Amino acid sequence: MCPSACLESGPTGTKQREQGIGMAIAGTGIRNRPLTCLLLLLPAALSGATYALLAGDLPEMTATHWSSTYPDGFTRTAVFVPVCIGLTIVGAITGMLSLKLRNKPALLMMLLFSGGLLAWSAAGVFVSSAVSTALAETPETAVLGGMMVLLIACALLGIAPLWASGIYQQYTRQFNEDRQQRIDAAQSVQRTDAAEAFAEPQPDSRQAEFKQTMAAPWWMWMLCLVLFATLIVAVVLPFLAGGSHDGSLASVILPVALSAAVCVLMLGVIWIRVSIIGDRFRVSSALLGIPMRTIKITDIESVTSEKINPMMWGGWGWRIIPGGSAIVMREHEGLVFDLKNKKRFAVTIPDSRQAANVLNARMG
Repeated sequence: MCPSACLESGPTGTKQREQGIGMAIAGTGIRNRPLTCLLLLLPAALSGATYALLAGDLPEMTATHWSSTYPDGFTRTAVFVPVCIGLTIVGAITGMLSLKLRNKPALLMMLLFSGGLLAWSAAGVFVSSAVSTALAETPETAVLGGMMVLLIACALLGIAPLWASGIYQQYTRQFNEDRQQRIDAAQSVQRTDAAEAFAEPQPDSRQAEFKQTMAAPWWMWMLCLVLFATLIVAVVLPFLAGGSHDGSLASVILPVALSAAVCVLMLGVIWIRVSIIGDRFRVSSALLGIPMRTIKITDIESVTSEKINPMMWGGWGWRIIPGGSAIVMREHEGLVFDLKNKKRFAVTIPDSRQAANVLNARMG
């Protein structure tokens, strides 16, 4: 954090604040660098391996465009193969070169995202088209089928290198801190560093217990209701249809079990309870009572009360991201933990400053 002088209004204070933030961003490292590089190189390796296996089975033309199940467009294999593999290599190189732009985080994020998306999208198109064509008798009879899942998965994996590097999370956090500092400076507010704020906890903080609940936004409740309705339909529909058929038991149990499992997971995260009792911090489901995360006080390096943005932590709900995890209900205040095992954890909860006071008092 910048010293209090950085928060003074006027050209001098503003310049000092910008310099401090620039140094903070430039000093941040790339997290999970080996994993990030692997995620960038994997599409090229996947495409190369697929071509090596199918080279003898690919005809002169490859089915490459689908408006429905069957293809409506074709590309010469001699052109399609080098273009797709070349794009995966270009994407990998772009992403890996961007990792050197630590003093330009915005450009780094843009290039890393573009490189990852290009590499994975090209790999998805190549593998799905090549496999579908090789398995068919002729390119005209190729069926995309389950390869559509691969296309969607590769498109989603395009963002994986950016998340693995941790640059987006760091940049967004620094941006929010800078924004809050500018607001405070404009209002002539002197913010106290979090460590100073918790340096002298209230006398009763060590003995105090903290319990608080938080519900998910309405759309998550609606999604849970839809899933629950699906479960009811899966159970009732076979009886309404009437009759019994041999071998139908599995077809009834599978959708019921799947819907029930999803319903339990959704019910577990749409309403949470946070409690600090004894030497443990616990997050559990307020509806089902299922424990979701328990952290010992001795495992905490530091904890602060911050405004939590879902996009910084992978989205809404119970999220697991490279370097940490989070339980995020909405954009809201919450607790951010830095643990001694170098992992991070965040949870949205009302009265997070009070909870942070209790935890810091017991840590001290």
